[in-house]
Amino acid sequence: MNVRDCAILGLGYLGRPLAERLYQNGCAVAAIKHQLTSDDINLPINLEAADLNLQTLDELSCWPQWQNKPVWICLLPPSALSDYVGVIDSWLQRAREYGVEQVIYSSSTGVYGEAERICDEFSELAPASASTEKVCAAEQLFINSGIPNVDILRFGGLYSAQRHPLNSLLKRQNIAGAHQTVNMIHQDRAVSALVYAAQQAAGIRIRNIVENRHPPKHIFYAQEALKLGLPEADFNKNDQRSGKTIISAFHDFDTICAVD
Repeated sequence: MNVRDCAILGLGYLGRPLAERLYQNGCAVAAIKHQLTSDDINLPINLEAADLNLQTLDELSCWPQWQNKPVWICLLPPSALSDYVGVIDSWLQRAREYGVEQVIYSSSTGVYGEAERICDEFSELAPASASTEKVCAAEQLFINSGIPNVDILRFGGLYSAQRHPLNSLLKRQNIAGAHQTVNMIHQDRAVSALVYAAQQAAGIRIRNIVENRHPPKHIFYAQEALKLGLPEADFNKNDQRSGKTIISAFHDFDTICAVD
C-alpha cells in the first residue's frame, strides 16, 4: 500500500474515521478541527483546534506539522465557514507554497442540481442553492490551484448506522419524493474512497462517489429501517416526482462503490 502522510482540514463525520484509518495504515496525520472533545485526547495525530470564522490561517501554530505532509485533504462543508471560498483559497495558496503534491476535496453531488436526469462527471453543473454554489466555486479553486494532483470527490448522501438520515425522516409525515432515486454512499465507503485517492495520485481527477444502487427513496429507507430495527418513514407514495440519478463515467472507484 502506497501510504503517504496526510493533513486534514475538518475532523468530523468523515475526517475522524479517515484519520484513524490512515494512522492504522502507517500514515502520519495532522489535522485542524473546530473544537476539541474528550474523545480527541487519545487520537495519535497532530491536532489543533481552530475557529476559522474568528482566526486566520496565519494565526495557527500547526503549519510545521503540515509542511512536510505531501497530501492535504479538505473535508469542510460550506456550513462550517462564513467565508468558505476565501478560507479554501488561502489554504490552497499555502499548500502551493509548501510544495504539496496532492490535494483532495470532498465535494457533493448537489452540484448537479435537482432536475430529473442522469448525471456523470461530464454533466453540466446546476447548483440550486447558495451552499452548492460555494462548493462549485471551491471546486474551481482546486482545479486552478496549480498543484500537480487534484482529486475532487463528489459524494452522494452520507449515511451510517450511527448517523442515519432515516432518524430525521421519522420526525416527518407525508414525505415528498417517494419515487425519487437515491444517490447514497455509506460512511465507510466514503472513507475508503478518500484513502484510495490519497494512495493513487493521478493528476486532476473528478469522480462521483455513489453506491451503484439507485432504488426509490421509499424502498431504500424501508430496507434501512428493517436493518436498523426502526419503523418505516411515512412517504407520500402518490407523489410521482422523480429526480437525478448519479453515475460515474469512470471505473477506478467501482469496487468501493459496489454494493452486494
